[in-house]
Amino acid sequence: MTYKDRGMKKWGGFILSEHTAHIEQANQAPQWKAAMDEASIQDVLEHALSHRVMLAIQEHQAIGIEAKADILGQLIGIEGDSIYIRTSSGIKAIELSNIRHIEERRLEKWYS
Repeated sequence: MTYKDRGMKKWGGFILSEHTAHIEQANQAPQWKAAMDEASIQDVLEHALSHRVMLAIQEHQAIGIEAKADILGQLIGIEGDSIYIRTSSGIKAIELSNIRHIEERRLEKWYS
């Protein structure tokens, strides 16, 4: 009798456990990040516009409200006092004065 290799089917449980761990980590409550000054925000925006990188943006909220999840997307334009971000759900306009923290974000793999 010969052994029939199941191929990648035998690794399904291994990948699933790592994927589950990644999802649990991503679902943790967002934390407030340090507020940035306008010059730092402008530097990040200029770099993002010229290099077409992904951004994570945290908006200001009223005092006492919990932090919302970052807005993830690619900067597609700046017009007046607003920036336009292409997210997975569409294009979102954000006022520059409403940005608390902005950083470049690399795509994270859920697998190794």
